[in-house]
Amino acid sequence: MAFDSEFKFEQFEEYFGDARQVKKLINECKVCGAKLVQSHLSDYKNFIVQETARCPECGSGNRKTIHVLN
Repeated sequence: MAFDSEFKFEQFEEYFGDARQVKKLINECKVCGAKLVQSHLSDYKNFIVQETARCPECGSGNRKTIHVLN
């Protein structure tokens, strides 16, 4: 597994389908389907939230996303 420390900005185009489908995309591992462990770091000065998500079951799915606050 390669180490990738780069955060990517959230794009709403990647979320498609009904509410159940979108929740599955956000909360479940794409490899094994287990629930992801998510952590958030708020930066109110720059109006962003850094989110990291990883799978405790298989160790994959290390997702790093930046959410822009409006």
